Amino acid sequence: MDYPRITTPIRPQPCGIASVKGIAWGAVATDINNDGLMDLFVANDMVASFLFANRGHGKFEEIGLQAGVGYSADGRVRSGMGTDSADYDQDGWMDIFLTDVDEEMFSLYHNNRDETFDDFSVSNGIGMKVRTMSGWGVKFLDYDNDGNMDLFIVSGHPDNKVSQLHSEIKYEENPLLFRNLGTGFKTTFQNVSDQSGPVFARQFAARGLAVGDFNNDGGADVLMILNDGAPLLLRNNVGKLNHWLGIQLKGKVANPDAVGAKVSWQAGDFKRHIYKVAGGGYLSSHDPRLVLGIGARTRIDSLEIKWPPPSNRVDRLTNLPIDRYITIVEGKGITS
Repeated sequence: MDYPRITTPIRPQPCGIASVKGIAWGAVATDINNDGLMDLFVANDMVASFLFANRGHGKFEEIGLQAGVGYSADGRVRSGMGTDSADYDQDGWMDIFLTDVDEEMFSLYHNNRDETFDDFSVSNGIGMKVRTMSGWGVKFLDYDNDGNMDLFIVSGHPDNKVSQLHSEIKYEENPLLFRNLGTGFKTTFQNVSDQSGPVFARQFAARGLAVGDFNNDGGADVLMILNDGAPLLLRNNVGKLNHWLGIQLKGKVANPDAVGAKVSWQAGDFKRHIYKVAGGGYLSSHDPRLVLGIGARTRIDSLEIKWPPPSNRVDRLTNLPIDRYITIVEGKGITS
């Protein structure tokens, strides 16, 4: 029997990402313009960072330069390594954090709602603290479950002999924890590292940072990946002191991991939201579950999930438990 032969190969259409070349160390998928499509920020080493805006139909446009995230404030390329994205000030728009090496200044890019960003790292109390540090892993997390997104950073200089040339710069550096002091345009971060345990007084050649609740008590724990050393697991003893709800999202029409979903919750007059991103820091992957903090409040009145395209479905739930993990399936509600 003769079978028909495929004579014309099917070639994938270019999406625009391969049109520029970089030296990527970290990437995060996030929706920067609230169009429901996941964009991609890429932290590059000694090449301008990329911001690929998703224009739909499988096409991306690189807008890092015009968005204000490609170069430093003085127009220089940097050694970008770690990155994450969150709406840290609860204004409804996703912001971006970037770590790099000493003297280049980490960046907290605040979203201007028009596909441009301003660097708020100095005004938010972070920039000068990290000026001589070389950051790698970084993650927005609510470590104390008060409903505000805090920031954890691990660092260490790439050159193990750097202190021989620059006495103020160290190969091994302290991990850092910044607490978010509240929401709104003037949101600031407080360095609470000295108050957060003896590990913050130690120095490491840290590279990766993975965040997840390994003992399921509601506190976001941290795994530090060290250069030429065993990983270091930090148990969070603070998160369980406040109330919380942990959720595992499972998409049906939306992607299975529900990347791009917006989750909003309300406890009395307390309202918060979080967007589910993908990717992030160097050499690391994070717990896919979301932990929703409510502080000392003892109930969550309502929960709303806006599932990402192509679904765009909105599920609303009430009568929610607290201080435990649940699974929510798109269109079916709580299944476990």
